[in-house]
Amino acid sequence: MRFCLPQMPRALRLLPLSVLVISLSACNDSSSSSSDPTKVTTSEGTVTGQLVSDNNGGEIKQWLGIPFAQSTAGANRFREPQNLEPRTTVLQATEFGDACPQTPAQSPFAIQSSNPGSTTSEDCLNLNIYAPSEGDNYPVVVWIHGGSLETGAGFQSSGMPDRLVREGVIVVALNYRLGLLGYLAHPALTATSQTADKGSGNYGLMDQIKALEWLQANVEEFGGNPNNITLVGESAGGFSIKGLMAAHDRTDGLFQRVIVQSGPSFIQETPTVAEQRGASFMAGVCAEDSSSEAAECLRNLTLEQILSLQAGDPEFSTAIVQRSGILEQNVAAALASGQFTADQVLEGSNRDEWRLFVAAEQLVSGRAPLEQLLAGSSSAYRQELIRRYGSVTEANADAVVDLYPLSEYENADAAVSAVGTDAIFACPGFGNIASAAQHVPVYAYEFTDRNAPLPSPLFATAQPELGAAHATEIPYVFASYAALDNEFSEDSATLADTMVRYWASFARTGDPTPSDGTLPAWLTFVNQGYQSLQAPAENTGPFTEKTDGQTFSQARNCNLWLGG
Repeated sequence: MRFCLPQMPRALRLLPLSVLVISLSACNDSSSSSSDPTKVTTSEGTVTGQLVSDNNGGEIKQWLGIPFAQSTAGANRFREPQNLEPRTTVLQATEFGDACPQTPAQSPFAIQSSNPGSTTSEDCLNLNIYAPSEGDNYPVVVWIHGGSLETGAGFQSSGMPDRLVREGVIVVALNYRLGLLGYLAHPALTATSQTADKGSGNYGLMDQIKALEWLQANVEEFGGNPNNITLVGESAGGFSIKGLMAAHDRTDGLFQRVIVQSGPSFIQETPTVAEQRGASFMAGVCAEDSSSEAAECLRNLTLEQILSLQAGDPEFSTAIVQRSGILEQNVAAALASGQFTADQVLEGSNRDEWRLFVAAEQLVSGRAPLEQLLAGSSSAYRQELIRRYGSVTEANADAVVDLYPLSEYENADAAVSAVGTDAIFACPGFGNIASAAQHVPVYAYEFTDRNAPLPSPLFATAQPELGAAHATEIPYVFASYAALDNEFSEDSATLADTMVRYWASFARTGDPTPSDGTLPAWLTFVNQGYQSLQAPAENTGPFTEKTDGQTFSQARNCNLWLGG
């Protein structure tokens, strides 16, 4: 992102965030004149964007890389996001801003790997806005990207969500701090915290809250309704939304509803446990105590040191934790009690979630295929499940093998993946859905299109059989018209058209069923159970199957995974 004064010519460089999108433009008289339809006034100053083709005969407004907080480098590292200073120049919002620092490019899901040429820095708290070319008071969808809270940036499925915008929705995609920089809890950071309630960790979650506060103050200028905001997040973006829901005291009024795609909540550590874990992890480079010297050491580490630390430890993991003044309660307690932010919820998971991770591990590590390693052996299969999943132990491994017998699957990949899909996504998601449904309308789904396009350039050469794997549903809603034409089969494109209309209807009214009656009714979880998001069968449209919650739970052995 760069600033420019009126009449300063320049080239536009769009950094692709999942599929390569390159365009050229300029900062010229027309883009900065009073007739510019993209010229708006924000709380920090004037911003201009550009009108771009929606690849379907129309145009949309687009603003890229708008900052919503200061750089997180230097004194701002490991602190809550800081307010921006007013600008005296016009911000030309025509380039993607930097992504937040993340694990080195050898990580298959880092933005540098999936989108070569992308840049990262600690000055990364920026967002993109896409809006219809005319009109105002539109519902707003805020996209929170996934990536294990360690990788990713903005959209990971398309350079431009023009299909969703064409449905009369403003789409916002934000960045937030990742990895150690976004979630490190440490006693020294708690002791030197400048927040009203002393604490550390959850900086990425605080960034998301800051972005939502910025939107409350400014989105009306871009044509959006600040009182009609829907959060949409996949995987870690879904985990983040659960944290934002539970942070009710901080988020009440910042959004009205949520769509959680493959984002079940996990247990949040207490501040004490989180700080102990963080101090232990950083013990090799900084003191474990709560001294100001230890805090200064952490803030003075180079970016390369921090990224190398988290990339070099296979046990490293990033997590949303409890923190005083930010996230007072864990997500499970919030969902059970009804003390959460959201008037309506739409949530679901994919039929073959874990096949993405099985395939990625094999491709990156060079490990032999599971079919070869297991060779049909139940004992080898048992040990593989224990090695791979923390929820499979010596105590319950025999029961797991009995419930997921190797012989009942087409291959070893599918068998091993079925366990991970149920234990990590489907069943925890079912638990979250059932809890929230006691308090607000919840609409549940299972995405089942096994002909979905592969979700990452990582698999362009290998072409593994992934089915309806993790992240494959994202482009069905967020891919551009061009991507739909180039990458989807006719049946999958039909499903994508239907899904984008359901998502848009939910964003408008809190009910996914369009009011015009052109799509089959999608009832709440309490009244219907799960809606199957499937491609058309012969002589039928999509969404013809429904599964009640009890049947869904039994089919995925949720009593085992949820301890019921």
